[in-house]
Amino acid sequence: MARRLAIRVDDRLIHGQVITQWVKVFKAQHIIVIDDKVAGDKMQKNILKFAAPPEIKVSILSADKAVETWKKNQFGTKNVFVLFKDVIQIKAMADQGVVFDEITLGNMSIVNGRKQIYKSTGFTEEEAKALFDVEKAGTRLFFQTQPTDKQESLDMLRKAFPDA
Repeated sequence: MARRLAIRVDDRLIHGQVITQWVKVFKAQHIIVIDDKVAGDKMQKNILKFAAPPEIKVSILSADKAVETWKKNQFGTKNVFVLFKDVIQIKAMADQGVVFDEITLGNMSIVNGRKQIYKSTGFTEEEAKALFDVEKAGTRLFFQTQPTDKQESLDMLRKAFPDA
């Protein structure tokens, strides 16, 4: 079982803000990226591994492989920082019995029909419903762009998608 576990949604995955702020504040020793498309793209995997400091292990897993790893050892024994590109992958894992204690919602580009909900974070109705389902399963969800920002509730998401 991971000594410490942080879960974040950020469609930019491993980038400057994650490395200079989130990973440092959390004292991460291992970054796990969970995304089906990225896990199947050798070039993207190499770029992400190169973006992390050399002392931090980087694993890039599909949602199914992440479920298997979670059920085996809950991502190991180090301080683990998990990154998701979108919330659909989280819902896929939750549907297979993986429920995280809490998830930080960061950047999700406002593209492909997403409504801006919080700063640089947008969602479709399908994504909002996925989050509400994950929340009902027992996960605490909140918006937080940077570690120094106040955690914000999902109330604004509920207002934007009242029928989700």
